[in-house]
Amino acid sequence: MSYLWLGAAPPHSLAYPARAWAELLDLEDPSNSGARRVADAVRWLEKNGFIEVENRAGTPNVVHLLSDDGRGKPYELPGAAYNRLSQKGSPAARRHRYIQLPPELWTSGWMAVLSASALAMLIILYTHTGTKDPEGEELWIAPDYATQTYVLAEETRTRGLRELQLAGIITVRRRELVANDSFDFRRFRNVYRLQPSALRLPAFIPATSRRIQALTTQDLDD
Repeated sequence: MSYLWLGAAPPHSLAYPARAWAELLDLEDPSNSGARRVADAVRWLEKNGFIEVENRAGTPNVVHLLSDDGRGKPYELPGAAYNRLSQKGSPAARRHRYIQLPPELWTSGWMAVLSASALAMLIILYTHTGTKDPEGEELWIAPDYATQTYVLAEETRTRGLRELQLAGIITVRRRELVANDSFDFRRFRNVYRLQPSALRLPAFIPATSRRIQALTTQDLDD
């Protein structure tokens, strides 16, 4: 994600030392163990067809972005790909629809603080918000839909949403479902609202907070 953020402009190539990426992600000991973690990640990305690495002696290697579908093709901005394929009437255009994440994810340090589960759920919530006002849109994601569409385990979804709530990035409200008749049981579900303004604050996730309601697996599955 950091490569896509910094390498969006043509020629979609980056040449920063591993230490710099380790510092950006706030890894421990960025010059040594942090840099090794970055190097391991770079090797994984290259092996799986997301980047191409040009080795240069004495200077940082050049990373060339490839298509983010892992097929090893040259990187193309999703908007350009969508327009190109739409003009041809190709159904493949839908695969290139995209969302924009707030730059504060990086500039406020959230990329270094949020877990993979929280980042996954944040991206999903922004995807469901689309072009609407995030703070004015209440979202609900059915557990079965999350499993089938995003291949997310229940534990991943639960842990990610709880972390986002603790960080103040989302709020959670219990909403009663409209009953079909007077004899129906009262049913509730949790709905989520993004709080983009929280991303502008320095990244911090409190261990406990009285103002945050506790989430349970049962709550999230309602």
